[in-house]
Amino acid sequence: MADVFISYASEDRNRVRPLAEALQSRGFNVWWDRSLAAGHDYAAVIERELRAAKAVIVVWTQSAAASTFVRDEAGRARDDGRLVPVMLDRVDIPLGFGAFQAEDFTRWNGGANAPQMQILEEALKAKIEGRDVDGGAIARKRRRLMARIRLVSVLTVIALIIGIAAFGKYIFFPDQQAQVTQEDLRAELLRLLAEGKLTPEQAIQLAQILESGALGATQEIALEGSGAAPMARSAPADIELAAVSEEQFDATARETYRGAFAALAAHPDAQVRLAAAQMSQPEARQAAMQTLWTYAQNNPDDPLRDQIYLLCGSVGEANDDPLGQRALEAATTLEPRNTDVWRMLSRSYARVNRSEEAAAVAQVSEAVAAQNEGREAEAEQQLQEALPQLSAPQLRAPVAAELGRIAEARGDYDAASARFSEAYSTRERIAAAAPNSAAASVLDADAQQLIIALDRSGRTREACERLRQAQEAHDIAAPDQELLERCQQLLRAPLRPRVELAPRLRVQQQTAPDAAQRRVTPTP
Repeated sequence: MADVFISYASEDRNRVRPLAEALQSRGFNVWWDRSLAAGHDYAAVIERELRAAKAVIVVWTQSAAASTFVRDEAGRARDDGRLVPVMLDRVDIPLGFGAFQAEDFTRWNGGANAPQMQILEEALKAKIEGRDVDGGAIARKRRRLMARIRLVSVLTVIALIIGIAAFGKYIFFPDQQAQVTQEDLRAELLRLLAEGKLTPEQAIQLAQILESGALGATQEIALEGSGAAPMARSAPADIELAAVSEEQFDATARETYRGAFAALAAHPDAQVRLAAAQMSQPEARQAAMQTLWTYAQNNPDDPLRDQIYLLCGSVGEANDDPLGQRALEAATTLEPRNTDVWRMLSRSYARVNRSEEAAAVAQVSEAVAAQNEGREAEAEQQLQEALPQLSAPQLRAPVAAELGRIAEARGDYDAASARFSEAYSTRERIAAAAPNSAAASVLDADAQQLIIALDRSGRTREACERLRQAQEAHDIAAPDQELLERCQQLLRAPLRPRVELAPRLRVQQQTAPDAAQRRVTPTP
C-alpha cells in the first residue's frame, strides 16, 4: 500500500505524471495512475489505495473541479484529515474545500527540487507521520521559497547567457539584452537537448518556448544552422461538435504537446530528441514528424512510443498534416482511456468532413471521461452507441476492449469474452497487414484478457483452445501457471511453458474469500 494517493482528473494524466515522478524521486511511496487500461474491479483497487493512504494529494485543475470523482475523493480525504490540495490551474476550488490552503503549482518548473516541492514535502511528511501541520512554519517557508522562484528564474537566464558569452558567441548591448537573452536561452536549451543533458525543469521551459511554433503560430523556432523563415498557419474552418470545439481542441493540443515533449526530451535516442524540437520549425516539421513516425513503427517496444504518437498527433493536427490523424488513431490503441486523444481525433475527422465518425469519436471521448470517473453504466451505453458508427478497425478494437473491461468489472464474463474476442480478432487483422502497428503491440494483452474471461465464464476448454491458437500464431504467453497446467491436462497436449503477463496488465491477488481468483489491473 502506498503512503500517498494522488487524486486527479483523467484528462490531466500527462500533467500529473511529473508530480508523481518528482515525489517518488524524493522518496515518497506514491499511488496515482488510474488512467491506463482498466482491468477487473479496478474501482476496488482505487478504493483500497485511497482508504490505505496516509496523505491524499488532490490536484485541482479546470477538469478536476468539474469531476464528481475527484470531488468525492477529496471529500473523503478532507473528512479523514488527510487532504493535501495542489493547484495546477487557477480555478475556483469547489465549495467545501476553499478553507484548505492549496499549494500553488501553476508556475512549477517540473523539478523535484523546486521550491514548491519542498513546501509540499513538509505537508506530506506531517500527514504520514501523524502529526499536525505547522501552518505558521509552512507559511513562512512558502514566502521564502516563492521569493526564490523569481530569483532562480532570473539567475537561470543569466547563467545560461554568461555561459554562452564565455565562448565568445555573442556581444551584448544594453538596448538589445532582452531580445538576445531570449534567443540565447533557446539556443542553449536546444544544445543541452541535443547532448541529452536537459533537466526536467529545462525540458518544460523549452516546451513553453517551442510551443507556439510547433502548434502553427507565426513564431520562428529554428535549430542552429537552419534558415527557416516565419510561417503563419491559416486558421481552420469553424468546427463545432457537441463535445469538441476549436477552443477545446487548442487547449487540449497544447497540454498534450507539453507533456509529450517533456517526456521525449529525455529520450535516449538523439534523433528522437532533435526531431521533437524540429517540429516547431515550419520548413522542417514534416520531415521531423516522419522521423518520429518511422522510429515509432520500427521500435514497438519503446516505452515512450505512446508519447511519440501524442506529439505527432497534437502537432500534426494543429497544422492540418494527415500524419497527425494517423498518429492519433494509433494513440487510441496505446492510450484508450485518454480523453484528449479522442477529443483531438474528433476534431481531425470533422476537419476532413467525416462528420458522422467525428460525432462518434466525440461520444467515445465523453464515454471515456464517464468511465474514468466510475460512471460505467453511462460509459457503456455511450460506447455501445458509438461503436457502430466507427468504420476504422483501429478505433473499433479499443472501444470493444473497453466494453469488455466494463462487462468484466460487473462480473458478466460472457459479455466480456465476446467483446475481448472482437477486439483481439480485429487487431489480429490489423497486425497481419501492418506488423509494426500499435495494434500488434497489444495483441498479448487482448489475448490474455480473452482467455481469462472465457475461463471465468466456465468455458475453460474454449479458453485453452484460444491459448493454444494464440501461442501458435503470435507466441502469446499464458497469463498464469495454474491456467497453463489446467489447459495442458484438458488438451492432453504440451503448451509452451511461457507464463508472463502482458506488459499492459499485472495480476492483483484478491483479498476477498475467493482469493484463488486473480484480478487484472493496469500497471502504473
